[in-house]
Amino acid sequence: MHRGSINTSAVAVLLGAIVTMAAWPVSGHHGTAASYDQEAWVTVTGVVTEFRWRNPHSSLHLDVKDESGTVVNYAIELASPALMSRQGTGWTRRTFKTGDTITFRVHPSKTGAPVGECLFNCEVIVNGTKLVNANAGGRQGGPAPAAGEGR
Repeated sequence: MHRGSINTSAVAVLLGAIVTMAAWPVSGHHGTAASYDQEAWVTVTGVVTEFRWRNPHSSLHLDVKDESGTVVNYAIELASPALMSRQGTGWTRRTFKTGDTITFRVHPSKTGAPVGECLFNCEVIVNGTKLVNANAGGRQGGPAPAAGEGR
């Protein structure tokens, strides 16, 4: 090899690695319809233990008492911070605080796991105050229905 010439094999490997690394974050995002029952709604009330404001979806974690009185940590998948901010509702990374009592109307997990999805048209009540749903185009939601009640 002459001085100043480029090894084409090395360049091809390097470009392949760059393309693979650039595509990796995109491959991790997926739809949620496979995980949640889009035909069912449940109402979950609990105390906030953690609120994660991040992409591709924010999440909220609540301590919820199950039917037997046992406390279970329930996770709620939310929309992205960009979508929630754009809706004009005022939701920010400080909307939910540890210790807040929250009621969410969510699509439940298909597996029965303590997780739900609140991406569109779910009601939200924080410490007794109804919030404008960050995922419903800024419309005010109605009161949260009883557990298992659908629309």
